[in-house]
Amino acid sequence: MIRLTPDFLMQIAQEASWTARAKLIERVATAYAEGTYEAAERRAAHDLFRIALYDAETVVRRVLAESLKHARDLPRDVVRRLAQDVPEVSAPFLAASPLLDDEELMPIARCGATEQRKAIAGRPRLSKRIATVLHRAEVA
Repeated sequence: MIRLTPDFLMQIAQEASWTARAKLIERVATAYAEGTYEAAERRAAHDLFRIALYDAETVVRRVLAESLKHARDLPRDVVRRLAQDVPEVSAPFLAASPLLDDEELMPIARCGATEQRKAIAGRPRLSKRIATVLHRAEVA
């Protein structure tokens, strides 16, 4: 398990290689989703996720979304940002995250890219409201 010290967070933030950033983000986000970290390290992980959400490399954000898609606890701003990112980043999160509710899914189901709407349609459970909106978008 990676210890989330201020020095480690600074190292990731300053890492020039997107592949290295993606690998480090994956390790931290996977450990986080598995519930490995205690409260202080969870807060540090939240800070790291917020930094990664603004990474210019789409792959880094995609790795974050993939690694957190089954997390049971994330700050709402992180959840919203992952759901609203570009389709190649948001799709895995939209398809699987238990943290997304109808209010967050509805605008994407109505107006999102085809890839995002397909991801929502593939969720294990859909409310009737969301299913109806997706059906109407498909028919139109």
